[in-house]
Amino acid sequence: MSIIKSLVKETAIYGLSYSLSRVINFLLITTYLTHRVFINQDGFFAIYQDIYFYIGLFLGILTLRMETTFFRFVSDEKYEKKIYPLASQMVWSASLIFLIICFIFFDSIKGFLKYPHLEKHIIIGLFIIVLDVIASLPFSKLRFKQQARKYAWIKLASVICNILLILFVFEGIGIIQPEFRLSDQLSSDKLYYILLANLCSSLLTIFQLRHELYESFLKVDWTMAGLVLKYSWPLIIVTTSYSIILNGYTSFLKYLLPGTTIDNLSNSDGYAAAVRLAVIMNLFVTAFNYAAEPFFFRHAKNKQAPELYAKVSLYFVITCCFIYLFTCLYIDVFAQLLGPNYRGSIHLVSILLIANIFSGIYTNFSSWYKLTDKTLTASIISLFGLLLNIILYILLIPRFGIDAAAWIACLTYLFITICSYVQGQKKFPIPYPLIRMSLYLISVIVLVFLLKEIYHLLQLSFIFSSFISIICIVFFSIYVYINEIKKVNLIF
Repeated sequence: MSIIKSLVKETAIYGLSYSLSRVINFLLITTYLTHRVFINQDGFFAIYQDIYFYIGLFLGILTLRMETTFFRFVSDEKYEKKIYPLASQMVWSASLIFLIICFIFFDSIKGFLKYPHLEKHIIIGLFIIVLDVIASLPFSKLRFKQQARKYAWIKLASVICNILLILFVFEGIGIIQPEFRLSDQLSSDKLYYILLANLCSSLLTIFQLRHELYESFLKVDWTMAGLVLKYSWPLIIVTTSYSIILNGYTSFLKYLLPGTTIDNLSNSDGYAAAVRLAVIMNLFVTAFNYAAEPFFFRHAKNKQAPELYAKVSLYFVITCCFIYLFTCLYIDVFAQLLGPNYRGSIHLVSILLIANIFSGIYTNFSSWYKLTDKTLTASIISLFGLLLNIILYILLIPRFGIDAAAWIACLTYLFITICSYVQGQKKFPIPYPLIRMSLYLISVIVLVFLLKEIYHLLQLSFIFSSFISIICIVFFSIYVYINEIKKVNLIF
């Protein structure tokens, strides 16, 4: 099997586990919650998003980026047996220190978050963070060993557990005890039940990873801790900046919009739902990244690695173009997944999709710093990106409102993508086919814009416009097949 076909297979398996779990989660969290649970649009959907932003943020910090560090050192015979227990115990220590600090300064944390009456929610969020951090290295071990099926099963089992628990609370209890009615529950209680279900699913994940966790307690060689941290600490900055740029919008809007905290969160509900809808692109981007990171390390010593990475990036962009084309042309259909009160920002989905494409391209262009140990340079790029993101929020949100947040995400990702490409060509030159990649991306954006204008001007029915859209997608597929797939030999 060719190298690229192997990557496609792994991406498909990771994509099945990640995408299927996210699709199911999307239908529950975005569709079910906006249609049935948070129907009042009282800001609790944005609070939910805000809490998970902080969970993701501290997940990136407390793992100490040991997943990538593990891939880096396990490929070296000198460190392959030492890195896993060392990285695991460093992560466990960081998690313990994190919990101690949070409980010492708990009142200050409540004040900063600006929802002081959700103490129980914050505590559950803290334990979700720690459990997910503990699970991160075992998952990385599965990825490196190419045990994608086991990885997929554990991920899916956790998501199914989470969903069944939520459905039991909001639907099942009402059947068993008719006096328990969902409409009578406070939004704060609904959010508490959702977080509690997540905590239970995280515990299930830990149980399923018990054999991998057992290896975490092997004897550790602490003499290489300095070398490991030298590689990983800049990556923590990269991840932190990336998390804030990707999901920090609820906190920025909460503080920068002119209303009260609750008003700002309520007004952000629609945008939070639009971001959730744009996750359609993020599903593929993340699934690809899960497969690509260990893939890049495994083939780093291949003489043809630069050409291989360039081809991978081209096919990545083409796939993103298909997703963008299909999603934007059928956005009215996807909009039905959102509750009626959450469709006010649906027009921003196309921009958010482009932002997610640049996010994925940035990840592709950033392979050089992991392969060449230039993580410090990557951290500087990410800090400049974060600084630009913050400045744009401060300047644009008070003046232009929530819609500016989508454009800010797009501009920020474009900026760090360009910076990463420029630096990467100096440190680890890769012959990316930039012209072809750009033409594909620009073509689908222009095509979507023109078709939308034509449909609007001619007032075409949904059936007729859908027929035209399908024809365009088919012709685009034929063009790609003839010019990229049929002509190119995938066997290296």
